[in-house]
Amino acid sequence: MIVDPEKVASLIAEIAEEEIMSRFGALAETDIDTKSGPNDFVTAADHAAEARLEKALTGLYPAASFVGEESAAADPALVNRLETENGAFWIVDPLDGTRNFVQGREEFGTIVALIENGEIRQGWIYAIPDKGCAIGSKHDGATWRGECLGPIAAKEENLCGYRAAGSLQGKWKDDWLPRLRAEFETEPARCSAYAYINLARGLRDFAIYSRVYPWDHAAGVLMLREIGGKVAYLPEGAPYRPHVTVGTPLLASGATEIWRFVNQATLAAQ
Repeated sequence: MIVDPEKVASLIAEIAEEEIMSRFGALAETDIDTKSGPNDFVTAADHAAEARLEKALTGLYPAASFVGEESAAADPALVNRLETENGAFWIVDPLDGTRNFVQGREEFGTIVALIENGEIRQGWIYAIPDKGCAIGSKHDGATWRGECLGPIAAKEENLCGYRAAGSLQGKWKDDWLPRLRAEFETEPARCSAYAYINLARGLRDFAIYSRVYPWDHAAGVLMLREIGGKVAYLPEGAPYRPHVTVGTPLLASGATEIWRFVNQATLAAQ
C-alpha cells in the first residue's frame, strides 16, 4: 500500500511544530532524561511526538504495526519483529538529534519510513527548524520542498563526509578509521535527518555510520537509492536492510560512483 505522501508530510510537520518546536529552548529539567548513557537524551518532546505520530500514522494505515525509537527503547523486542515478521511497519524517529535539541542547536528532525515485507516503500525526513520535508517513494524518486532530487554527479576530489564511528570495532577502529580520516575530510554526524537531506541534495558526499538503527536510516536510504546513490556495508557492499547493526561501517552516498571511490580509497591503503 502507498499512502498519500503529502498527507503524511503535513501530519509530521503539524506534530513537529506542536510537540517539538514549541518546547525548543523551553525544556524544564524534569523534561529531560537519558537512556543508554549520559549523552543519550530523551525528552518530553520525544515521547509526546511519538505518541501523536503513532495515532496519526496507524489511522492512515491501520494494518501497519508501529515501531518508534522510544517504544523500542522500552521494549527492544519490537525492533526484532522487523527481522522475523513480514507485513507492514511504520518506523519512526520522532525527534532525531535530541542532543542537539537539548543543547539548543538548530539541527534536529523527524524521520518516518513505511516498510512492507522488508522493503522500504516510502520515507519522510522533516527538518524541523527549517520547516522543510524530503520525501521518497520507491520507483517514484525523491523530493526536497517539492523539488525533484538527483542525480548527483560523481567526483573524486575534495570529498567531504560525515562520520559516526564511535562503535567501530577491531580492525575497523584500529586500522580503517585512521585511513578514512587521512584520505577524506569528515565532520561528526550529529543528526541523521540533516545528514541524509544533505547527502540527497549533494551538499555532502558520503557518510559513515557504525551503529545503525532502522528509524535513523530507512527513510534516507530509500531517498539515496531513488536518486542513484548507494547505501551498503563495507567492504563487500552488502545492501542495507532495516535492521539493527553495530560495529561494521555502513557507507552512504548520493552517487554510486562516490560510494565505490570511498570504499576503494580506504581499503587500498591497507
